[in-house]
Amino acid sequence: MSEEIRKAIEKANHKFGDAVRNQDPIALAALYTEDTCLLPPNSTMIRGRQATQEFWGTVMKQMGLKDAILTTVELSSIGDTVNEIGNYHLKLQPEGQDLIEDKGKYIVHWKKTPDGWKLHWDIWNTSLPPPE
Repeated sequence: MSEEIRKAIEKANHKFGDAVRNQDPIALAALYTEDTCLLPPNSTMIRGRQATQEFWGTVMKQMGLKDAILTTVELSSIGDTVNEIGNYHLKLQPEGQDLIEDKGKYIVHWKKTPDGWKLHWDIWNTSLPPPE
């Protein structure tokens, strides 16, 4: 794995967090391929960049997503794709409620595009115990 690829993915992960902090689902969706597939917990598959933008916009508005920190743990490359395993830390504050912090893990399948490395498949789940 080249250092250049690692830096590009870490930069994209930083942009992901910036888009969340700026409440910008358009910028967030632009980090994904046109034919992306999200596999969020407790949900059906989300397919395509437009649906991804709508998903993240809803999460920002309804769940109060305020911050996202993504930390790469491991990368492995296969041709023009890279698989990433990482940890996330989210801060959510639904309207009128206390701040919630969620920590978990994710796998992203990245694709090299003419516009650089883009998230293609994205799956994540919490490491917190289920609520009682």
